[in-house]
Order: sequence, then C-alpha cells, then structure tokens
Amino acid sequence: MLDGYRLMIPGPTQVSADVLCEMAKPIVPHYGPDWTAFYKETMLLLGGVFGTEGKVFAVPGSGSAGLDAAFSSSADETDRWLVLSNGLFGERLAAIARSYRPDAVVVNVPLTEQVTVECLRNALSEHPDTTAVAVVHSESSSGLLNPVRELAQVCRERDLLFLVDGISSVGGIDLPMDEWGVDICITASQKCLECPPGLALVAVSSRGWERIQHKVTPGWYLNLHVWEEYAEKWSDWHPYPITMAVPVFRAMRRALEIILDEGLEARIRRHRESALWVREQLAGLGYRAVFDASIASPTVLAFFAPDGLDSADVVRRMRSDHRILIANGMGEFRGKALRIGNMGPQTAREQMKPVIQALAAIAAG
Repeated sequence: MLDGYRLMIPGPTQVSADVLCEMAKPIVPHYGPDWTAFYKETMLLLGGVFGTEGKVFAVPGSGSAGLDAAFSSSADETDRWLVLSNGLFGERLAAIARSYRPDAVVVNVPLTEQVTVECLRNALSEHPDTTAVAVVHSESSSGLLNPVRELAQVCRERDLLFLVDGISSVGGIDLPMDEWGVDICITASQKCLECPPGLALVAVSSRGWERIQHKVTPGWYLNLHVWEEYAEKWSDWHPYPITMAVPVFRAMRRALEIILDEGLEARIRRHRESALWVREQLAGLGYRAVFDASIASPTVLAFFAPDGLDSADVVRRMRSDHRILIANGMGEFRGKALRIGNMGPQTAREQMKPVIQALAAIAAG
C-alpha cells in the first residue's frame, strides 16, 4: 500500500481534510428535492470554474469517460473531425474521436512543439471540409501547454466546433470557456479540482449546445443528449439518468467552495508562481526543465535528471528513500523525464520544499 507517502504526482492529487470528511458522511439518496437543489447549486459553482453559462454534466467515471461522452454526443455522420496531437493524451483524444468517426483526421505535431495557429490553419487548408477541432490543453504526459485561446479564435473565425481536453488544466490554468470561445471542455475531479477520483466533468457552452443538440448520436450512458433529456423531464427530483456517485459529488462540492473562496484568478496565479519557483529551485540543482517556461504547463512540471542520473531511477529513489511519489514521463518521455504534480494543495511551498530537498539529496549522490 502507498499510505504514508507524500503524493506529488500529476493526479490524483492530495485532498484536503475538509474534502475527505465529505466522503465519510452517511450515504443519502441521489434523488429527491433536497438533493436535487444541492446538485443544481453545485453545478452552477462548477460552471463558474469552467467559465461558462452553458450546460455542465457530472458523469461518474474517469476523465476519459468525459472525453468519450463529449465525442459520443457531438460526432455524427455529417461531421469531419480534426484532432491536433502532440503527446500521449493527444493520441488518446484521437483514438476516441476515431472510435466514433473513423475518418477523423489526426495531425501529429512533434512532441516537443506546441500546436500552433499556423499548424491549425495549414491543416484546415488541407482539409477544408473540417467541421470540428479537438486538442489537449495541458499535455500531462510531457508537461507541454498548448495555446488554446489562439486556436479557439481560429475555430471561431471558421465557425468550427472546438473541443478541449482540460483534464489537467481546469481550475489550475486560465481557461475561461465562454470568453475564449471553447465549445466543449472536459476535466476530471482528481486533478486541479482537489477532489478524489470518480467524476468526469463535461461543460458545453451555449453555442456548443446549439451546434450539437439536434444530433442523433450513439450510446446511452455516455450520451449527453440522454443526460439533458433527464435533466429536463426529471428536473425536480432526479436530474440525470443514472445513480450519482454521492460521496465523490459531495466532496467535489466542498472542493469547489474552497476554490471559489480563494478566487479563481488568485488560484491560477498561485499555480503559475509555484511552477516558476520550482523551476528556479531545481535549475540550481542540475534538473533541466523539459520545456521553456513560456510553453510549459504550470500544473505538470517536467524535468530531465542531472547529468549522470537516470530519471526513472530518480523517481524510484524518491519513493524508496524519501517516501515521496513523483512520476515518470509518459509515452515517448517515459524513462527520459520525471514529472511533478503542481495542482491544488501540492502548489504550497511547504509541500514542495521536501520534494526539492529530496531531489537535491539525490543529485548530490
């Protein structure tokens, strides 16, 4: 078991005692007027974190379930999807897209490069029948951040549906859906929302819903059209088609209150400042950041080990010698880089200082 370790991986994140206490409360029904009022209030709070006045759905499952639900509900035979990929989770986005639309076009960008506006414009020139675009915001397999705001502007100019995987960014990195023109955004409870795993969260802007509401798409559990049907016809007592994961949902409500009490702008600034501070500290110890700060994710911090050290061995020694859990790189970065989660409670300096001290001890031999 991993109890007693300092959790500093890129999700699931540490969870505050206040949030954990919600998980220990007695089980209550997932329906009825009292619960329904609580549920709807919570979804309004969640919409505030997404930065949308559109619809938000809380689907029991992982972040990948949210991605599946997003494509399940928006990809029909009239669509031509373009997926921009520059990492392992971009590849997953593409795999899910192609499971619904086998003709989806996937543009593979080098793993060390952002998806640029120029890249998107070139892809749209080659595929002028594109109707929808998808991209990962914070590519947590490598720690690279894609310029979603600029990509959204191109999609809005072309009147394209724009879907963003915000699983490791929503609540920790600036991503105001409505302001930027993001139509569909997905996250999960166990990342920047500081909650235990168990809920996939899908937000659809008002414009996005106008684009997809009349589509006839497959599936039931992960079909947002089914969820919206129940939200309307069972609005006063059971506004979703399934049994809600009550303990995790209650925990998320408390986590959202903590987030909004801090203030979303202050919170995003805290994540950014923490990331820069950690980069500065580790640079002095010989750990080289994988990406320049201008294109690096502030929630997933990726570094190469100092010369003479193996990154995978550093991760192992952090666990065995210091009882601190950090992560290997993923995909092409596995064994080449190490990753530190800089999300929620983990962004506090009292949490980061033991990590830096342990990495210093390993670097010193």
